[in-house]
Amino acid sequence: MSVATLAVFLVLIAFGHGAKEKPELSDEIKEIIQHIHNECVGKTGVAEEDITNCEIGIFKEDTKLKCYMYCLLEEASLIEDDGNIDYGLMISLIPEHYTDRVSNMILPCKHMDTPDKDKCQRVFDVHKCSYQKDPDLYFLF
Repeated sequence: MSVATLAVFLVLIAFGHGAKEKPELSDEIKEIIQHIHNECVGKTGVAEEDITNCEIGIFKEDTKLKCYMYCLLEEASLIEDDGNIDYGLMISLIPEHYTDRVSNMILPCKHMDTPDKDKCQRVFDVHKCSYQKDPDLYFLF
């Protein structure tokens, strides 16, 4: 598995793998998650507490948090050249046994991703909506 493919998979875990069903991760995957996390924290300056709070439904209205979420998708190559989220690619890479549930969580939120908002706000709104659709499935690293 290439680093880019692995990064995409890890963001998909973050965007749609249940906190109650967290997978056992190898040291290599944990290292890549930590690298992406550190890269995006470094770029945005987001507080760790704000990231952690999202898993319990507290989405702080903070530009740093919003841009952290965008950074995760960008680092995973899920942002198209025009700045839009590639939902098709995202869903196609979800492990088969989660495809329906993740699709039901994310796709109804696509309407939140509108070009009248800045890129970070768009991703934040989709994350927040996804949490509301299925809080037991939502996870953010």
